[in-house]
Amino acid sequence: MSSDGHKIIIIGPMGGGGIPTNGASIKNYHIVNKLRDYFDELIVVDTENWKKNPFILLRLLIIILSNPKAKYIIALNNMSSYRVISFLNMLRHKRSVYYWVIGGSIADWIEEGIVSRKAYNVIDKFLVEGKSMAQTLSRCGFDNAIYVPNFKRITKYPEKNAQGGVLRFVFLSRIDSCKGCDYIISVAKRLNVKYQDRYLIDFFGNIASDYKDFRERVDSIPNLNYKGFIDLRDQENYNVLAQYDAMLFPTYWDGEGFPGVVVDAFVAGLPVIASDWHLNKEIVKDGETGFIIKPQDEESLYSVMENCIEKPEILRSMASACQREAGKYDIDAVLNIDLFKSVGLI
Repeated sequence: MSSDGHKIIIIGPMGGGGIPTNGASIKNYHIVNKLRDYFDELIVVDTENWKKNPFILLRLLIIILSNPKAKYIIALNNMSSYRVISFLNMLRHKRSVYYWVIGGSIADWIEEGIVSRKAYNVIDKFLVEGKSMAQTLSRCGFDNAIYVPNFKRITKYPEKNAQGGVLRFVFLSRIDSCKGCDYIISVAKRLNVKYQDRYLIDFFGNIASDYKDFRERVDSIPNLNYKGFIDLRDQENYNVLAQYDAMLFPTYWDGEGFPGVVVDAFVAGLPVIASDWHLNKEIVKDGETGFIIKPQDEESLYSVMENCIEKPEILRSMASACQREAGKYDIDAVLNIDLFKSVGLI
């Protein structure tokens, strides 16, 4: 597919040539690799760390002006996407634009008037992570939203071996206050009055630059540990996750969409204890593949974690259901030629 009309240009963070370490860059990494299966002429504009490298924006501008007939996939965060989409909307020659939405709040932004609806008239298709997002966009007059859930490449499911003894919780995401880490630490201190020898919590992820006291606080609690970053592009690392009993995800981050880490947990057979925040309730089935708790509510998190410590068999009975659920989000089931045809990329 070498004609200009079939040229695909994808714009978004991809890891900057290194290991993708956040949800957006990990997702885009998988999208790009899948697109290469179907399109010979693919131009990738990796916007990772663009603030430190203004030449990225210069290259983006040149590419946009030089390719009026190409098809554009915008896969940036909300505000960066808005700026690029607004620019494309102003151009005399209208491009074909597909907005592969990162996160879960842009539909609300449009509905609440935080961004201009008019700018999004240039969009051929919105590819959104949640069914509720498509419904919100429809209320705003956009009936061109397609539900495309987050996805992971799944080559095998690790075996779950009941560990017995100490219950093992894991946190897997960017380590920050808004991801619920403060609540986890506070609940751990309370649980330790009765249960210190019966559970542990390990944290995996990059620590936010302004979350400076995290290591000190975790190191002061004997059954909490920081384990660094785990690269789940290496399928063998799912064997590490499978050693745990449940994942903690009490997020209240405004930019949360369909967290890929929830699929990672399901692949490893881990029920997810997740806050009722943005799309979490669409993904985690309460009582079947995890538990939904009140957002920013320490008591709710404490109650569920205590119940799991007291009755660990509840979690272990959910492992098979979690792995079955993960199959719905296998990259080959989500990103395939039928999808690309249905949205008009092919």
